[in-house]
Amino acid sequence: MKHRIQRLPYFSVWLVIFLTILSGAISIPLSTKAIAQVSQSDEPKSQRLAKAKQVTQGFFDSLIKGNFEQAIKYGSPSVTKYYSAADLEEEWQKLLKDLGAFVHYRRIRPTAVLDTYTVLVTANFEKLIFDFVVTLDGNQQITAIDFLWIGDIKDNAEEFVDALSNGKYTTARGYLTPDLKKTLLPENIEQKWEEILETTGPFKRRSDSQVVKSSTSNVVLVNVEFERENRSFMVIFNPLGEIVGVDFPGEQD
Repeated sequence: MKHRIQRLPYFSVWLVIFLTILSGAISIPLSTKAIAQVSQSDEPKSQRLAKAKQVTQGFFDSLIKGNFEQAIKYGSPSVTKYYSAADLEEEWQKLLKDLGAFVHYRRIRPTAVLDTYTVLVTANFEKLIFDFVVTLDGNQQITAIDFLWIGDIKDNAEEFVDALSNGKYTTARGYLTPDLKKTLLPENIEQKWEEILETTGPFKRRSDSQVVKSSTSNVVLVNVEFERENRSFMVIFNPLGEIVGVDFPGEQD
């Protein structure tokens, strides 16, 4: 099977969750709204980690059951503003097409750094054992999800630009590294794209792309046609196929 770095935009959704549980065990989803009402500062760390785990498993349990309306409720407002239950269903079905049906969880392990929680989820699918990394904010709402799926950076760069042009800013954010995700929310990406369109005019189409490899980084030049001018976007990747930088140069000569 081909592997690539792919992300469910909504889980910034990038990739890590641990916790050992019985095969096939399914827990009752814990309301993120109820969780948010509890003062984080008054809770022991062990309780906060347990809630991060419950939210994460509740989210995945909803995906497994096909209840995408329930699953999307676990996302933070900055995510659900740009990402719908239908988008989530589309991403999940793409994943199942490559991995096969879900079999059981292997482990779910949460960790915490200040008010941010990261949960590594390892699960058995029919074709593969897969790792997901889920990030939650201080209100125990999911802000990002990543899964290791290393693949063609040319495809990743083109899909990133396609997401921008289609207004799917949460999806576009999913291709970024975890560090970039901390500073670039979907609304920030939308703002940058709108600033480009103010200069270039409406997006027309994406044309050809070129891969330029060096000893320190891999770059994909994606040529894009707009109404008033053409641009060549420079998308920079790390060895894992994650985007570490994007340069939006001016009009092509």
